Amino acid sequence: MKKYGFIGYGNMGKMIVENILNLKIFYPNEMIISNRTLSKLNKLKKDYPDITITDDNTYLAKNCDKIFIFVETPEFKDLIFQISPFLTDDSHIVHVCAGLSFENINSFYKGSVSQVIPSIVSTFNNYHNESININNNEDVDNIHNIDNNSDIGSNDTFNCFKNACNNKLGISLILHSNNTSNTDKCLIEEIFNEFSYIQIIDDFELSNDENNDRAVEIATILTSCAPAFISLIIDNLVSIANLKSKNKINVDEAKYIVVKTFLSTFIQIDTDNLCTSDIIDKTSTKKGITEIGLNYLDKNSNELINDLFDLLLERYDEVKSELNKNYS
Repeated sequence: MKKYGFIGYGNMGKMIVENILNLKIFYPNEMIISNRTLSKLNKLKKDYPDITITDDNTYLAKNCDKIFIFVETPEFKDLIFQISPFLTDDSHIVHVCAGLSFENINSFYKGSVSQVIPSIVSTFNNYHNESININNNEDVDNIHNIDNNSDIGSNDTFNCFKNACNNKLGISLILHSNNTSNTDKCLIEEIFNEFSYIQIIDDFELSNDENNDRAVEIATILTSCAPAFISLIIDNLVSIANLKSKNKINVDEAKYIVVKTFLSTFIQIDTDNLCTSDIIDKTSTKKGITEIGLNYLDKNSNELINDLFDLLLERYDEVKSELNKNYS
């Protein structure tokens, strides 16, 4: 029987492989993990003795039809050349390479390809898995709008949030090439739907023009980049609160306050208990402290966010230009 192959065990590869194992989406004996540095897989092999590990990508390609690739974008082309002699009509490549278009790939590989843009905040671990009853056998009626109504098993804040969010974390953006079968599409969507919300890029109202790429890029900024931006904002709030209070509120206390406030705000918005305008209206009073702060942020944050998008989209254009040269 063909197995599921995973090439690369960096941050994203490790997260996705461990999610699959922790949530029991595949059995360990169904999986082959390949990494350039084999020693990085030693703990994984110790925890899951039935899993196959290797540093030989061709061995993986010979034994797997469904191959997940977690390498840096510049390495993708050489990797496909390395394994392509062992790929068949049943092979399906799934990659997480940012900025790499199907047009780029089609210049040297004509097979079935999907792209997933995951988020690091979709990370699960054994504690989360034990706290939540995951139903891995749920039938999927509408693969583009899957909902997982799992029961909650703990009363702590994290699990309250997980319950509010249908036991999923983060957003995974998914794109499929035109020659990807519905069966392969459903498989990938079901896998990522187990631990994240999925947004199928085909569902965007896109026309055949250059704005398609922009929609994908902006969605990536909002889902994959944003957790880092939010984390930086939290760190800055914490450090400034500590500084302004002259250490009366220590860093750990400030972090606790900020994170719980953010989390509670997100729950209110996500569950439609309070919308953003409700929170603003109910929190601020005329000429009050909150209103003064809102006016300042409204005046200054729009320009900052607009400049941030411009900067990131400019970098996307540079990356696409480099890729078009390398993949032409």
